[in-house]
Amino acid sequence: MFSLKLPVLCAFLSICQAEWFSSLGQMEDLVYDELDLLKSLNEYIKAEENKLNRVRSLAENFKKVTEHASSNMDRYLGHPVNQYRLVQRLVSEWSHMENLVMEDVTDVFLTNLSIKRAHFPNADDVKGSAEAIMRLQDTYKLDTHDLAEGIVKGSKASQTLTAVDCFDIGRTAYLEKDFYHCVLWMNEALLKDDLKSLSKFDVLDHLAYCVAQQGNIQRAYEITSEMLELDPYHERIQSNHAYYRNQMGAHKKGDNGDDRSSQFSSALQKPNFGNLPERELYERLCRKDTSKYNKKVEKKLKCKYWTNNNHPLLILQPAKLEELWPSPHLVRFHDVLSDQEIAQIKAMAKPRLNRATVQNPQTGVLEHARYRVSKSAWIKDWEDTTVATVSQRISAITGLSMVTAEELQIANYGVGGQYEPHYDYSRKSDVGKFEDDIGNRIATFLFYLSDVEHGAAQCFYTRKSGFDRSKAARCFGTISIPLVKEIHVQGTPHVLCSPE
Repeated sequence: MFSLKLPVLCAFLSICQAEWFSSLGQMEDLVYDELDLLKSLNEYIKAEENKLNRVRSLAENFKKVTEHASSNMDRYLGHPVNQYRLVQRLVSEWSHMENLVMEDVTDVFLTNLSIKRAHFPNADDVKGSAEAIMRLQDTYKLDTHDLAEGIVKGSKASQTLTAVDCFDIGRTAYLEKDFYHCVLWMNEALLKDDLKSLSKFDVLDHLAYCVAQQGNIQRAYEITSEMLELDPYHERIQSNHAYYRNQMGAHKKGDNGDDRSSQFSSALQKPNFGNLPERELYERLCRKDTSKYNKKVEKKLKCKYWTNNNHPLLILQPAKLEELWPSPHLVRFHDVLSDQEIAQIKAMAKPRLNRATVQNPQTGVLEHARYRVSKSAWIKDWEDTTVATVSQRISAITGLSMVTAEELQIANYGVGGQYEPHYDYSRKSDVGKFEDDIGNRIATFLFYLSDVEHGAAQCFYTRKSGFDRSKAARCFGTISIPLVKEIHVQGTPHVLCSPE
């Protein structure tokens, strides 16, 4: 079995209406769709020049963004803020554009727009993009204000998030009862110069509730006081204000008089992520916030040319092997694929991408999961000579027969794409294990087919030091052998970090 993963940002159904956020490869199509819509729109403007000044103004804004995106597609889609703005723009701003055009309909433009809209993102995609922004924020400890300004690890997006964007991200957190992120993003919305584009009262209303849920009653009281200045006769806010005042009075005894209002942000508590004790560890691994190899381990690691006992395919061109960890044995092979092979595999995979599934260990049913955000495609050896050649090459390098190997799996990761800690094989307790004549998975050969600026590391947990990291490279394979006995592989779960 071998699988190919494309963390392109970073890194998700034949193309369908929903879940654009989960695959960058397919999000590129959105940029081209937007460019095509712009062309149609400009034709309409020429026909109705005198009547469509407002439409022209919006069109020029679209033009600036789409031309910038098309000039360097990888760089544009490599930034999470650009990705969010692309989805948000297609969901809301093009809807506004449609309303303007309806004032004086021209069939050409509206027909084109209607056709494109059938494949546009929807509200679920905006929600997924917002959740991805927050996931990146936590994993890489990104500052909320920097993110809103389009700054990620020194990389500046061509756009910034608006007050409405910040509110919508905070609102997404609010609906998920994630009061931690709700507070962060509602506060950021209040700092935006274009706050007048939405109701300050609504922002404060969400913020007051979320800080109260975080236990900061004093701050909630202060916010409701500000809300009453905006609307003195609002009955619900009057009631909340009195409630918070009473709560503060009930706890006044023993108060040292300190002003705690300025400390509310430091008192924020992250949401409980449930039964994922590895989350803090894997987030540290993704940030590289861990210790390096100890000297004893480092001495055991080697780089060498690998012929696998003089295999005919490797004698003239040995594989470049780099050992990553001694036990379980993790190695990296460099320059295994050519640029032409990479391009061919990507081209075949793109139209087949579907939202990736995982097997429920209790029911054995394949289902979507929030901890695996990507799209995947499968290609058989007989479908293409390039895939067959790659399969033969892997067999030569590993010494494993490909008779019972699975099809080539390609994974494409979108906005904040990730695959949280998991095993590649079926355990004894899992329902729906592999058939006896095929057997369980014993090895994974993994390629990265794209470069990303930040993130997208493969992190492995080991018994001795907790992990080993495989950095994203132009083209490499990671194989872990042998993984035959379950007692051995219990120590080798791994994670695909979100590309930034």
